[in-house]
Amino acid sequence: QSSPSSDSPVENIVIIGSGPAGYTAAIYAARANLKPLVFEGLRMGGTPGGQLMTTTEVENFPGFPEGITGPALMDRMKAQAARWGAQLITEDVLQVDLSQRP
Repeated sequence: QSSPSSDSPVENIVIIGSGPAGYTAAIYAARANLKPLVFEGLRMGGTPGGQLMTTTEVENFPGFPEGITGPALMDRMKAQAARWGAQLITEDVLQVDLSQRP
C-alpha cells in the first residue's frame, strides 16, 4: 500500500484485474508500446487469473477446438502479456481515486 505523492510516476495505462479481459487488455496495450501495469490481485478479488482459474474445461474459447482447462488458458494469456512487456504485479488494489486527471 502506498499513498499518492507528487513524485509518483504517471503510468500510460493501469489494468486492474487479471481475468481474460485484463490479460487481453494487457496484450493489446503492450503491443501498442503503452507499457501497461497490471494488478493481478492477490486475495481480495480471488485468485489471479479470475474465475477461469476454477474452471475445469473451457470448450468455447477461439483457437482451442479440443478445449483447454481454465488454469492452462490463463497461464498462456499471462505468459503472452508478459512476453509483450506488460508489467505484472500480484497485489490487490484497495482504492482508486479517479476524481482528477493525472
